[in-house]
Amino acid sequence: NHLTFFIYIHTAMFPKSEWPRSVRANGHLMLNGEKMSKSTGNTLSLRESCDRYGADATRLTLADSGDSIEDANFEESTANAAILHLYTLMEWITEAQKALQQLDVSPDQAVKVGDIALRPASSPLTTVDKIFNAEMDALTLASGADYNKTMYRDALKSGFYEFIKSREWYVNVTADTGMHPQLLRKYITRQVIQLCPITPHWAEHIWKTVVGNTSSIMDARWPADLPSEQDHSLLAVGEYIRKTVRSARDAEISLQKRSKKGGKSVSAGVDLTKPKALDMYVAHEFPAWQEDVIGALRANFDAATGKFDDKQVLAALGAKGMLKNKKVMPFAQEIKKRVVLTGAKAFDRAVDFNEPELLNELLEYLKRTLELSAVNVIDLASQGELGEAQIKAAESAVPGEPSFLIYNTE
Repeated sequence: NHLTFFIYIHTAMFPKSEWPRSVRANGHLMLNGEKMSKSTGNTLSLRESCDRYGADATRLTLADSGDSIEDANFEESTANAAILHLYTLMEWITEAQKALQQLDVSPDQAVKVGDIALRPASSPLTTVDKIFNAEMDALTLASGADYNKTMYRDALKSGFYEFIKSREWYVNVTADTGMHPQLLRKYITRQVIQLCPITPHWAEHIWKTVVGNTSSIMDARWPADLPSEQDHSLLAVGEYIRKTVRSARDAEISLQKRSKKGGKSVSAGVDLTKPKALDMYVAHEFPAWQEDVIGALRANFDAATGKFDDKQVLAALGAKGMLKNKKVMPFAQEIKKRVVLTGAKAFDRAVDFNEPELLNELLEYLKRTLELSAVNVIDLASQGELGEAQIKAAESAVPGEPSFLIYNTE
């Protein structure tokens, strides 16, 4: 009856443009993964939660509890963590705001306040700056879409957790050169606005007391300077940097495991406790077998349905005698996944940025984050004669995926 009258009343009182477009249904609210029950004592009233954790931490935990028809789960550990997250973010923004105020006094000088390092305001945007800017735009677009769909947990993920994660990465990469103040101001503004619907008291405090705005955060509007869609090219470059760092770490871990087992390799004899260096081999061409796999997949892909003719793909690969190569099928599956996610453009794997130039721009960051005494970027297209160990290490390099050689410098 309630839903019936809900529809009747709206159609009677409001114009068609204001009629209900959807109905949200949800299950019960669980507490710490268990059904609330007075008999077991597993209960928590709204007032008790606000007294214990504060209104904003309670609201954030409720938003994180779930949006679907399944039972939402209020985790008290999440509420405790929310207090810490909000306090830590407030402290960071406060310190960042002090750095920005100092920069306003001397805009042509670099500034460092605590852990906040800023470049002069007139400095040009680097590739890393542009990546961070693109990530902020992408996450704000996602957060706005989630709010419009009343998917508050998803909005919290994109507009808070992943937003902080992106900022932490940017701070880490730019630790040697400093952040660009323009992007720092943008981050603070976006972060406060994106959290305001969930944590309005915290947002009001940051907006007026910390940042110094005279009007209320309630008068602020959702960012109007957003692009129409994500910048997939820049986002891909950001993922390339992260993936390259992970791969370099994995190479060191693999070397460490082999040395413990007494295995022999071209890198045998490397003492990972001593100063070490890393050669990064950058290729510009793909192996012929990979091009053959992509050709077979492309020829048997229906763009209208987004599906592959798997039988024909196997037949084409079998005709070339490629099925005996153990690398072929995992590679084919990976390409198919990319095509499903991004469409036929995934067949074109050529990187649309200068890989050696980007890596050379990141040398100081790579040395610091990988704890290396030196990093050398070796462009295989222009490199001269290589030694035996270098040739072996360079064999697995493909565009977008450098290969590595670790060795001691002493």
